[in-house]
Amino acid sequence: MLRRPGAPLVVRGEDGRVLVEGKDFEPAADPKLGSIPYNGEYQAWHEAPALRTRLPEGTRLLVSWYHPAIVYDGSVMVCVSEPQTDALLRDEAQRLKSAWSAKGYLMAHDEIRVMNWDRSCADRRLDAGALLADQVKRCAGWLQGADVFVWSDMFDPFHNAHADYYLVRGDLRGSWEGLAPSVTVVNWNFDKRDESLKFFADRGHCQVIAGYYDAPLDQAKRWLAAAAKVQGVVGVMYTTWQNNYADLEAFAEVCKPFCGR
Repeated sequence: MLRRPGAPLVVRGEDGRVLVEGKDFEPAADPKLGSIPYNGEYQAWHEAPALRTRLPEGTRLLVSWYHPAIVYDGSVMVCVSEPQTDALLRDEAQRLKSAWSAKGYLMAHDEIRVMNWDRSCADRRLDAGALLADQVKRCAGWLQGADVFVWSDMFDPFHNAHADYYLVRGDLRGSWEGLAPSVTVVNWNFDKRDESLKFFADRGHCQVIAGYYDAPLDQAKRWLAAAAKVQGVVGVMYTTWQNNYADLEAFAEVCKPFCGR
């Protein structure tokens, strides 16, 4: 049971009367939510929290509440409209800039598989794409003064920026409107590389290819052939899921002619 301003708990009697927390029933919380075995970890299942009241035994209650949708036994999405999300991300951006003073930063917007269900989002009456566009624009603003990079998938109509994406309510088309041309797109849409590279190039974005992905080096060559058709591809990143850097030197040799053009 999720408790925050954008995810209210409502308890009613069968007659429709709204019960008052702290008066008609004890304050309700789910102490095991996001805390077992440590803070920030979400178990797919745990015991339901109790709702305690002094109402007569057998009283029937109608209870409405929110719960986090857990993807792949542990992945939980933030709410793009909750003010506390902005507060946390703004603070993180400020602390990173203060600690590193780096030339550029990569935002972590990718594979956002749940969105636009809670009160925080619903009250704004925007589609999912508009919600994400607004949120990524704010995030890029907190990194102002540095180069800003973002993963491609959630802003790519040939990848995840469409309707019926996982548990996202609504259509993610238009999410790319939140990206200023100054944001560099880290493109990993190998399957639709021609369409994707052209889409972002036509919008004026520089791009970095997220290549390798533990695949044969022929894949990198096919990426580079597609990149040669557009302007603004400024780099290639060796991207591994398996912490495998045995092919790094060979990958660099494949990419060297392109990077030196």
